Amino acid sequence: MKLQVSPDGHFLQRADGTPFFYLADTAWMLVNRLKEAEARRLFEDRAAKGFTAIQAVVFRDMFEVNTPNASGVHPFLSNADLRAVKINPQWMAYVVRLTHVAEEYGLVMAWLPTWGDKWNKCSNSAGPVVMDEHSAEAYCRTLSDALGECENVIWILGGDSPVRTQAHANIVRAMARGVRAGASRDRLVGFHPPGGASSAIFHSEAWLDINAMQSGHGRLNLPNYRTIEEFYRMMPPKPCMDMEPNYEEMPVGFGRQRDIEPEHRAFFDDYDVRRSFYRSVLAGAAGFTYGCDPIRQVYRPGDRCHAWDGRGIRTWSEALNAPGSRQLKLLKQQLLKRSYFTRLPAPELWQAGQCCEGADPVAHTSVARCRESGYIMVYVPIRQMLAVDTSVLPAGRVRVSVYDPESCGCCRSWEVDNEGIFRYIPPRRLDTFITIDAVDNNRSGLCRSTVPPGQARL
Repeated sequence: MKLQVSPDGHFLQRADGTPFFYLADTAWMLVNRLKEAEARRLFEDRAAKGFTAIQAVVFRDMFEVNTPNASGVHPFLSNADLRAVKINPQWMAYVVRLTHVAEEYGLVMAWLPTWGDKWNKCSNSAGPVVMDEHSAEAYCRTLSDALGECENVIWILGGDSPVRTQAHANIVRAMARGVRAGASRDRLVGFHPPGGASSAIFHSEAWLDINAMQSGHGRLNLPNYRTIEEFYRMMPPKPCMDMEPNYEEMPVGFGRQRDIEPEHRAFFDDYDVRRSFYRSVLAGAAGFTYGCDPIRQVYRPGDRCHAWDGRGIRTWSEALNAPGSRQLKLLKQQLLKRSYFTRLPAPELWQAGQCCEGADPVAHTSVARCRESGYIMVYVPIRQMLAVDTSVLPAGRVRVSVYDPESCGCCRSWEVDNEGIFRYIPPRRLDTFITIDAVDNNRSGLCRSTVPPGQARL
């Protein structure tokens, strides 16, 4: 399952040239906190829901230096090994084992070699800073060699810390050199930035294959699509995505609600997830990373909660049923059943309310189209009048299909003459996803059960 960048630079594909949509779940503490049987449960659940990747850290010390895993094994055999960044071979063997297990479920492992606390004092984990250029390169060479036989790997450098000095940037580059010098040198490499930042600082460097941003968890309605639009216009083109958007079940603003009782706190929910997902992908992203807070920290009974007080938090296994995790498959399915590598962001096709909705992160509607004039896709975050330019579809008739992103169901589908503008008011108060396909150029195998518009059940 080795991955490549598509010839046009904007997408990911498998080695055989078939499309790969990066839909990852976040389980940073996977290696630290889950035994193999538990990891299998996570992988099985995520694969069944359409996920294609898992983001995790090779080791992470959230609260305690040299944190052992669920079997009592430490990532470093001694403090001297920690200072020299000499990974415990037994720990590394478990990382390799989990990578093989993930492959059984058709999942790619997106591995962070380390969290940022090991190369940067500005971090949200225990530290200490132990990496310089030499040790970072040698450590990542070790990881690259150890995982050389595993094709289902993407390397993600960084780890949620800001690049504020030349020394920081040089350490990240040293990690990239280490990966490229090892046996997994031909695996793709990305960069996981801190909240509100992106990988743009490294965009022009040859080692960086995938651009990423972190819209984060600081507030509601963050317009992640704007950074994706900027990425999409950069040269040379590279696949891009929001690698850490708002986590489902995370308090809005982290600890800023600590003085508010849990029953009165605001948490990100599945609707927040869907907005970040649809709008970033239709703006040009090659994928998306989902997160649910109990799963991103792999919270178990008795664990100390990370980043907030944890009052009311569920365990990771209870959170497997969070609704957002099962609502992302619809867009992935609709993209893959059409001409995949011809998708373009098409904000110019949005004709209604450009002066207001286009500038409002709450109401911003995202539009994409097929370069070969086969389809248009529209995501509408709240109920509003739509007017979409369909003159780019050269067919005399189009098929309109309206989907409920919450249930992932096709609510209504009908054919209509293509008059150059499609006008519509979605019945749903919240979000709606619409596909408009040229009937004369239909490649999609669409929902064929036509429900007359007046009989739609939402």
